[in-house]
Amino acid sequence: MKFEIKKLLNRNELCIAFLVLLIAVCGNFIYTLQLYKGFKYSDIHSPSNLYVLNNITHSPTELFFSLLLPLISCYIGSSIAIEEHNNEITPCIYTRISRKKQLIKQGLAVAIISCVVFFTALLVNLLLVNLFIPKGGNNYYCLPEETILSSSNYCIFEDILKYHPILYMALTMLYRGIVAGVFAWFGYGLSHMFKFFKKTHVIVAPFIIMTAFEILSVIIERLTNSTNAWTRIGLYSSTYTFKEVIPTLTLLGFFIITGAIGIYIGTKREDIY
Repeated sequence: MKFEIKKLLNRNELCIAFLVLLIAVCGNFIYTLQLYKGFKYSDIHSPSNLYVLNNITHSPTELFFSLLLPLISCYIGSSIAIEEHNNEITPCIYTRISRKKQLIKQGLAVAIISCVVFFTALLVNLLLVNLFIPKGGNNYYCLPEETILSSSNYCIFEDILKYHPILYMALTMLYRGIVAGVFAWFGYGLSHMFKFFKKTHVIVAPFIIMTAFEILSVIIERLTNSTNAWTRIGLYSSTYTFKEVIPTLTLLGFFIITGAIGIYIGTKREDIY
């Protein structure tokens, strides 16, 4: 596992992806400062509102952590097995370690690295907003403090959001990193599932599949004429309602299981020896 992680850390793709994410979080912070330039402290939202995942300011850089997340997470390392096969490295690897162990370890390493890269970039944004955004601004609900404590619950971990907003931010960052890891694992599995898949296919396919799920979710929501349908998919939400949890976990489970199936298929393919 350590060897696979070292290989991923030395990839140019990882450095490029991390740099892009850092530019995105710093750009979000600069965008936010410019937006509130000249405002009174009391008119500025609190840091828990202004970090990149909440996106109350509608910063375009948030797209790097939602819409473009499947592309970036898979770009980091999901295609490493295809590259090693094309460079005829795999026959040397499989003479020293079983193919099954190699694929599982490499897939887990890809998922872990993608998770860490996204979480680290988001941590930079968390530090920036908490260091330079005044704490006494409007809270998450845009209500006075005495009102927020009596407001009704509408999402999971409501008490953490009310009383410990920084902890809630940390949890949403960790969750977003896990989503990135799941996509990376899914993309890695796809790289073994189809013989015709090249590097570009591995990177783009999860993005296309996720977009299709999002479109399906909107269609079902419109057909059911409900804004809180049990079928709503919200992988990128930062304030989940209870109704969104089941379909979201189901979708994550689908990506994890499909990735595992792809890796299993890879252990049976003779053309990658």
